[in-house]
Amino acid sequence: MTEKQANQELEGFHIVTRHLVMEKDLNYHGNLYGGTMLAWLDESSALYIMESIGYTNFVTAGMENVKFKSPARSGEAVVFYCRTAEIGRSSITVQTRAFVHDPLSDRKDEIINCSITFVCLKDGKPFAYFESEDYKNRRGGLRT
Repeated sequence: MTEKQANQELEGFHIVTRHLVMEKDLNYHGNLYGGTMLAWLDESSALYIMESIGYTNFVTAGMENVKFKSPARSGEAVVFYCRTAEIGRSSITVQTRAFVHDPLSDRKDEIINCSITFVCLKDGKPFAYFESEDYKNRRGGLRT
């Protein structure tokens, strides 16, 4: 898709991070390993949440609707976009999408998207962070 089309589709999303695909990240066919992509997706989503809610003690509870759309290859830059999809008492779900940006054209190709749910912890147990005073005091800064 063109840059303009991608920007319209990504309205409400925030660029979180970028990764450069390197030889060490490739499978036998020269494509980015799916497991590496999932790790990058999880990391990007976690960074987004840390910045959005001002809390860092949480774990990945699940990934849903993981859709691999096209491969990434060596030398390509993968850009991760996130937005808050849902907030529960102790959980937050983030929609994350990754695109390959071609610096020589205006093309952006989506390579994966999914929803990831994280659960806030306190003393190793689920914690209703989103009902806490700390969250209520920070709420003005929440990116949605």
